[in-house]
Amino acid sequence: MNNLKIRQKFIILGLIALISLVLLALLSLKINRDSFTNSNNVVINFKDTQEIQTFYIEELFLLREVTLSLVISPNDDFKKKFDEKISPIIKRLDEKFSNETSDNKKAWEDYKKLVLKTREYSLNGFDEGAFMNTSSVERNSFYFLINKLKTIQKKNLQESEKKLKELKNDIKINNIYILLGVLIIGFFGFIINLTVVFKIVKQIESVQKGLQKFFKHLTNPTAYKEQLHIDIHSKDELGLMAEAINTKVKLIKENLQDDYRLIQEATFTLDSLKEGKFGKRLETQAKSNELNVLKNVMNEMIGNLENKILEEINHRTNQEKLMIQQSKLAAMGEMIGNIAHQWRQPLGEINAVLMEIETITRYGKLEEEHLLKSIKICNEITEHMSTTISDFQNFFKPSKQKDKFSVLEVCKKAVSIINASLNNNNIELIFDIQEDNTIEGYSNEFSHAILNIISNAKDALISRKIKNPIIILSIKTGKEFTIIKIEDNAGGINLEDINLVFEPYFTTKGEKRGTGIGLYMTKVIVEDNMHGFIDVKNTNKGALFRIKVK
Repeated sequence: MNNLKIRQKFIILGLIALISLVLLALLSLKINRDSFTNSNNVVINFKDTQEIQTFYIEELFLLREVTLSLVISPNDDFKKKFDEKISPIIKRLDEKFSNETSDNKKAWEDYKKLVLKTREYSLNGFDEGAFMNTSSVERNSFYFLINKLKTIQKKNLQESEKKLKELKNDIKINNIYILLGVLIIGFFGFIINLTVVFKIVKQIESVQKGLQKFFKHLTNPTAYKEQLHIDIHSKDELGLMAEAINTKVKLIKENLQDDYRLIQEATFTLDSLKEGKFGKRLETQAKSNELNVLKNVMNEMIGNLENKILEEINHRTNQEKLMIQQSKLAAMGEMIGNIAHQWRQPLGEINAVLMEIETITRYGKLEEEHLLKSIKICNEITEHMSTTISDFQNFFKPSKQKDKFSVLEVCKKAVSIINASLNNNNIELIFDIQEDNTIEGYSNEFSHAILNIISNAKDALISRKIKNPIIILSIKTGKEFTIIKIEDNAGGINLEDINLVFEPYFTTKGEKRGTGIGLYMTKVIVEDNMHGFIDVKNTNKGALFRIKVK
């Protein structure tokens, strides 16, 4: 352990934690396997009990019933009809009792002889003998056999109850094993982690104490007799630092009177390092070249440590910026698509007007009045297209100040941005407005949040090719909250994903079609900026998003 670097020590701690989790998982798998085996034994016993009832007792009662019907039959035709049923039943019972114990097999053979004797009496017209046989000797033999089978059933049930009790006891014991396993593994893991961390802290404290001793030596070099040595025997970064300090202190010990400020600054720097505060460097210039070299070594080590941390932070920051940029590009692409849907019809109208002017010019005389009228129509259309661009610009421009706005108007504003795309995909959007309300907040951001939810619903309806796709937007006002509900009939969200849809960078559309930012930004807008609440659940039709704002 002393020869390991600090990074390697932390890697070992991580491996210990991983091994602990694997051990717990193996223990849980073993317990589950044992519980399954015991449960399976209980099921087998119940199954054996059921087979006795189905394959033996029910067949015997059927044979008894057919035999009695044969005895009381009023004529030969009825006797023949019931006689035909006896042989197949006896054959089935012969096959089933062939696998039984000799005792049960003998009881069956005795009862079968009496049944065949009753059958013989009845078919030969000796009805009185058949009746006497079936109501006395045969009846006693039948119930003797039935009671033996019921005894077996009872034993099987008792065995099932016994195994069920054992299963309950095993579950209690297994729970204790899991608890003990967690406590033992957690305890030893905690002890190991505490030992490594304590050793690192102790090494830092040793460096600090060593420098403090050196500082005391500076105050009165002749009176201070303690050994000026930092006692760290490890080969990690702190051990190397201590070794370097010890070497340099030994060489410049006699000349440290003029370097007091540097030593004091080094002590404060190590205190800051121990507390996790970075950014401080040794700046004092010493007269001793050795101390200046030591200062540079310490600054370089601290700088390397900070650089590694900054590199990791920059790496993560760049990744987040890349994801956000991808989200912006996706939003821009979707906005351009919506503008294209909005402009498709006006461009077609301008093209029709120009074609009309061209046709009249080629094959007739173009009147000035008609030309001016056509120009006026084109101007009106282009003005409408320009207004569309302004609407999109204003929509995606963030609100700088809070204002009071109508919930219904904000929802309509969001729908107007995506309405052409909805119409193009034959998606019906239904407004269910019970009561509008005026709330205070950032209207553009709130409208963007509504647009994100509707856009996700649209994508789900299109990707799943839903017949008769519908999105329902409802507004309801209560005493304290206004509730906006957006529901679709796209089939809902997978249960394993429904609790993750508001997490950043989580998407169910795939990396090429989604960034996972939209619903996360919606949650931030509603809950952080508007101090509201948003959630989602599945209905029997699809997904239902609910927004509550004061």
